[in-house]
Amino acid sequence: MIPGRLDLHHLRAFKTVAEQLHFKKAAELLHITQPGLTRIIKKLEEDLQVDLFERSTRQVKLTAAGFLLLQEIEQVFVHLERGIELAQKAKFGDIGHLIIAYNDYAVQDVLPRTLEHFKQQYSNITTDLLYMPTQQQIQGLQQGSLDLGFGFAFSDDPEELGVQWKPVCRDDPIVLLQSDHPLAKEKSIPLVELANERFVVGSKTHWQVWRRYFYSLCRHAGFHPNSVQEASTITGIMSMVAANIGIAILSQSLRKYVHRDLVAIDLDLSGQHPQSFINIMWQESNANPCVPLFIQTMSSTLMTPA
Repeated sequence: MIPGRLDLHHLRAFKTVAEQLHFKKAAELLHITQPGLTRIIKKLEEDLQVDLFERSTRQVKLTAAGFLLLQEIEQVFVHLERGIELAQKAKFGDIGHLIIAYNDYAVQDVLPRTLEHFKQQYSNITTDLLYMPTQQQIQGLQQGSLDLGFGFAFSDDPEELGVQWKPVCRDDPIVLLQSDHPLAKEKSIPLVELANERFVVGSKTHWQVWRRYFYSLCRHAGFHPNSVQEASTITGIMSMVAANIGIAILSQSLRKYVHRDLVAIDLDLSGQHPQSFINIMWQESNANPCVPLFIQTMSSTLMTPA
């Protein structure tokens, strides 16, 4: 049983005497009087009901019990110093944990490269990666269940995202067509030429931000799209395009997922139109000190050639 009034003051006093085996030298190191130190050690022995030192006029020696206690107390101070070091590192973000969300737009070289560089610089910070649509990322950031998000955003969005966001890279749109579509051989297609087409679009639940961008693009081109079918996944959208249900406007970053029986063609967006981005998002009120470190690492990664 540990005595109720035993504290670090008593343990430090014992440890110093045990290391010096000299009460006067130990008292000087502890900046207390020798009689005061003697009283502390005597009180400690009374509380523990064990002799810790053998004293004589010529020398001070540890008893067997004192030797064993010293070994354990040394570990206490090792763990204490380690705890203080970790707490100080955590304050500045050198140790900790990040929960990062991403979606299909962000699974290109920027996020993997940033994670690689981040791990090299901050090996004591762990990360969890979660897949989710941009709108769900925003909700998670607002609710505090996420630290960072990688998703989609565009300029002139009439609805504020409700979180801080910073462009990572441009992500211009492409048009997805059946391989036998009359426009399938074109190198680029003006969006206005697609005004009479049928469109497959992402669902409201999973593609909320992208849908706003899609309809904004069409408004700038002077038409309202004929949306005939919705899908919640990229695979679903591509399958419907392949089935000749309609065509689709997608992000440039999704080009690598295109089925072999489809073609992805750049859109000619001459004139004013909203700019689209893959972006990093965070909540300004998030106090996790690892967040600015990750954003800083990402910025330096973008300036480093792949």
